[in-house]
Amino acid sequence: MNSSTLRPEGGVVRQNAEAPDTASSQARPLSYTDLQNDSLGYAIKRAQVRTYEALFRILGPSALSPARMTALSIVATRPGVNQSELAEMLSITRAGVVKIVDALGSLGYVRRQSIPDDRRSYALRVTNSGLAELRRLNGLMQRHERQIAARITKAERRQLMGLLEKIATE
Repeated sequence: MNSSTLRPEGGVVRQNAEAPDTASSQARPLSYTDLQNDSLGYAIKRAQVRTYEALFRILGPSALSPARMTALSIVATRPGVNQSELAEMLSITRAGVVKIVDALGSLGYVRRQSIPDDRRSYALRVTNSGLAELRRLNGLMQRHERQIAARITKAERRQLMGLLEKIATE
């Protein structure tokens, strides 16, 4: 079984977990072909890059980032969610979520509301402008999803989603 490791100085090294501990089994740098054929992480990254490129072609240059779209969607479907909960749902730091909420607030899509029992926390609410933007984005996102799934069958899509979920969960 082959595995790959990132070196601190920036290279990638192939390690063969099944090879005996001999001089011939020493780690060697991965070639580009190795990355293309054997690296799961590289394949996922390539797919992510292509998916984002396609997404931004559909959304246009002034679109919200995927993280901001996701945050806006969460706030719309979970009225009153606080920033700590939102950070956990997005798997980002609280500082990161503050930047996202600030950006959405400056666009007029989200507003913070004081929570009477907790002076350190704010409930987040989507505005009418935010809902209108979500409706517009949802139509474009559905088109994007159809485009990226067009090359695989429904069964392959279900399988891929299951495998990616398996990788993504701890």
